[in-house]
Amino acid sequence: MDGVSKYVDRQPNGIYRYYRRVPAEVLVKQGLPKDASRFLKKSLKTKIHKEALERAEGIHRATNTLWRTIAAGNDNATAIEQYENAVKAAQSLGFTYRPVADLPAVNDDEALARLNAARANRQSRTVVQGVTGTAPSPDPRISDIWDLYEKYNKAGLTGLSPRQLAKHKVSRIRAINYLKDELKDAKLSEITRNDVLRFRDWWIEKIAAGAKLSDGRTKESLKAYSANRSFSDIKGMLTVIDDALHTNFRLAWDKVRLKETNATKLDKRLPFPALWVQDRILAAGALDNLNEDARHIIYIMAETGMRLGEVCNLRRQDIRLDDDVPHVEVAERTDRRQKTDYSIRRVPLVGIALWAAKQHPNGFPRYADKADSASAIINKILAKNGLRPTEKHTVYSLRHTFQDRIENADASDRMQADLMGHEFGRPTYGDGAEMKRRQEFLEGIKFNVPWAPPQN
Repeated sequence: MDGVSKYVDRQPNGIYRYYRRVPAEVLVKQGLPKDASRFLKKSLKTKIHKEALERAEGIHRATNTLWRTIAAGNDNATAIEQYENAVKAAQSLGFTYRPVADLPAVNDDEALARLNAARANRQSRTVVQGVTGTAPSPDPRISDIWDLYEKYNKAGLTGLSPRQLAKHKVSRIRAINYLKDELKDAKLSEITRNDVLRFRDWWIEKIAAGAKLSDGRTKESLKAYSANRSFSDIKGMLTVIDDALHTNFRLAWDKVRLKETNATKLDKRLPFPALWVQDRILAAGALDNLNEDARHIIYIMAETGMRLGEVCNLRRQDIRLDDDVPHVEVAERTDRRQKTDYSIRRVPLVGIALWAAKQHPNGFPRYADKADSASAIINKILAKNGLRPTEKHTVYSLRHTFQDRIENADASDRMQADLMGHEFGRPTYGDGAEMKRRQEFLEGIKFNVPWAPPQN
């Protein structure tokens, strides 16, 4: 996009204006010869150059949007593309797109302004449709949801790692496919509240009966959580689409969640008993048939309570072994999101965790952005070696064990939140004195691992 400064010039009276030649492709779309001499002239109503540049920015962005929309035209556009272009054209002229049926509600001044804009741009069907609300109604179907969501949610998807994006997509595609199972490929505009309730009933029956997969043998393990996740994924995608297209597809999805009961709620991960961790999981040779990276990930989780993905994605700069308080940092990233803002924290390294981190000062590249792979192999070996008291115990149970340990050691609510990465109205990181307190606390409850070299 051209810089704005070249289009800001000073008139003889000292007032700055935005002055720019209309591109040939825009002239042609407006029915004028491509070599016609036409200029856009808008006063910036100031004699101060800095203010003029600031005011010109908005005009410049709107002008570029309008001209791109006019130049693109609607000749070969789909109904959705025509609608999108009309919305953009209306916005570039300072209007909110309103369907023609809603226009009687606008005040007289706005109605006149819209009429004048339509007259001034009468050669552009896109602009006329935008300001008069006469663009063809977008009529996407259920099968269009993901593509539209991805298109309009670029900012929301920015910062996800490739694996995070893949998981994000899988969950939502699954929800779309479930919806298609019951409502086929219905148009979003035709999905009523009754249809949504029918879909909810379909989920209730599916949870109660269980469902065979395509191979006819394996059954899905479905709970109320599964249904509610499906509902929230669909509504979340529709909300993004609504905001972009000025539609109301999401309204039918309000208050549709299933109540979770003991029979239908997601199984809760159980903590390992602390003595089980110390005497069995951390026993000499207990994990010798597990690769070293995965084994040392377990050791760090046991003494820090970090999530599996947080340990797998530690990088060299996150492992601070030479600081006054050796620690790891669950850091903010531009290429990977942490679970929540509160997850960003520093956790001191003590005992077996400190030893394991020293063996991996560069982190765990083998499992970077591959926590699912780490989880699969670790849980497999824990089961094979008889290190899972029940099937509900997984590697993630180590985090719950850590939480029980610090709570039983009378950690303050603030200390628990700081170490676990939970919300507590706290600063993102602790200062040096606070880190020292955390270190001393964890030193007092660390596991006794006789085979590990002592750590200073």
